[in-house]
Amino acid sequence: MNQKEIILEQLNAMGFETVELGDAGFVFKYEDLNYLYMPDEDDEQFLRIAIPHLFEVTDENRVAVLEAMHDTTLMLKYSKLCIMYETAVWAMYEYHLTSMDNMSELLEHIIRVLEVTARVFYMKINGEEIVGHSDESDEISDDELDAELQKMLDGIEEESN
Repeated sequence: MNQKEIILEQLNAMGFETVELGDAGFVFKYEDLNYLYMPDEDDEQFLRIAIPHLFEVTDENRVAVLEAMHDTTLMLKYSKLCIMYETAVWAMYEYHLTSMDNMSELLEHIIRVLEVTARVFYMKINGEEIVGHSDESDEISDDELDAELQKMLDGIEEESN
């Protein structure tokens, strides 16, 4: 089995319905967000999952978007935000696979980190304060980040129930 088959099988086992989008990859939905798994058949060790079209970028909001992307990226680990096709913010997680062990755990981690990235970006773009984090400090410590992410995930799970 190749990487694409293993990932798709695992996503299916996790309860996600994937839809193929031609050469773009496979889309699946979690918590009202569309995720895109983009296999690279030339590099079996490269794993990329994204939330495409997170936010529209215009000439009027470009500076605010760049600031929110910058602040979010400084605050969080593992994920990155970028402007794709000049018009939309995407959240991405890229990973170098050294084995296919614990794929379920890895995919769950990636999906949750991307969800938190989207939420933090939305909070930043809307000027909301991130609880437990002051904009005066450039970085959040690992312990603070873990605690903040756990609070956000707990809140997300409570909203879902």
